[in-house]
Amino acid sequence: MLKKQFIFLKSGVSDSNPDIQNDTDEYLKDLDFESIDFDGMIFFIQSGGTEEIFIQKYKNYQPPYILIATDANNSLASSLEIASFLKSKNLEYYIYHGRADEVREDLILKHTHSIAFNYELKETNTILKGETLGVIGQPSNWLIASKVDYALAKKKLGVKLIDISFEEFLDTIENTRPTGFSRYSKLINKKISKEELKKAYQIYNALQKLIKKYNLNGLTVRCFDLLGTFHSTSCLALAILNSERITATCEGDVPAMLSMHILNKCFKKPSFQCNPSYLNSTQNFAYLAHCTLPLNMCKSVKLDTHFESGIGVGIVGEMSSSSVTILKLDARLNKFSVYSGKIIENLHRSNLCRSQIKVRFHEPIEQVLTSPCGNHLLLAYGDFASDLVSLLSI
Repeated sequence: MLKKQFIFLKSGVSDSNPDIQNDTDEYLKDLDFESIDFDGMIFFIQSGGTEEIFIQKYKNYQPPYILIATDANNSLASSLEIASFLKSKNLEYYIYHGRADEVREDLILKHTHSIAFNYELKETNTILKGETLGVIGQPSNWLIASKVDYALAKKKLGVKLIDISFEEFLDTIENTRPTGFSRYSKLINKKISKEELKKAYQIYNALQKLIKKYNLNGLTVRCFDLLGTFHSTSCLALAILNSERITATCEGDVPAMLSMHILNKCFKKPSFQCNPSYLNSTQNFAYLAHCTLPLNMCKSVKLDTHFESGIGVGIVGEMSSSSVTILKLDARLNKFSVYSGKIIENLHRSNLCRSQIKVRFHEPIEQVLTSPCGNHLLLAYGDFASDLVSLLSI
């Protein structure tokens, strides 16, 4: 019999954000963990950015690994990345997710989840033949289950992946004069000044230079490193590039970039790289959120700061009530997930990334927990899930 154990995982970003700590204190009070008669090893995932901390600790304990994910602060997205890592090592895990009362009930009832992937990816499929995608600065440290073999990507998808150092990116930014930003001057507000807009657009101009230099069809950026070096973010730059049919993802997430590029090239669809933030398996809906919504997917748009850091420029976009299709490739490029659903509401929660939607899924949403492919999903307008499956699956 395992002794009940509890490990609290928090990131450096959450240490500097009192709102995240307040959310956590209230959640743990409602969970009342000590009063639950439960045996096992539980990791409480406070927020995004805790994946690397989990890596440092998990080997000290035996599976199964119990992950508690809240409905705020990218806790669920972080848990899905951790779960994908554990899945890749054939280690048993369970995710308990939602409001404190929901998690408490699940722990008391000791609910478990079966673990199975959705679809197998074809061994050879050159749908991205001739395309070149850039990885700027390598994946973020917390993407512990999102490393891609470049040679395998070439073999299975026909795509060429190339590395571009973050130092070159930063040097390009510093030697680039921001131009063209006046087209968005009407979006300047109390939170986003003209100078902040210029810095965000300077990043966009620099990415344009790298796209031209390396003849890129798309890219992913290790964007959080910009917070300390340039004191801004790439959210606006990526939102604009995606509107211009240049695939662009954040956090150096290569599987997300490959998934987005399939939607872009094969279906001519821009897509929203989003974090699953809350899942309700009873009513089969999810909250999805991020700060980089492509501008041409917005029916209206405002600018705000980047959620986690409170600096830079993030996108607050309203989306249409529309059918949607969701795709994500596994980092090992042998599996992928496809879902369909409908946007039923735009949300405005203070503890999630800036663009937020509520999506009703057609398939059982529990699969997102039991068959994760990392912490990001790629969402596009339209119902073409069956076409995606036909294109990609064995």
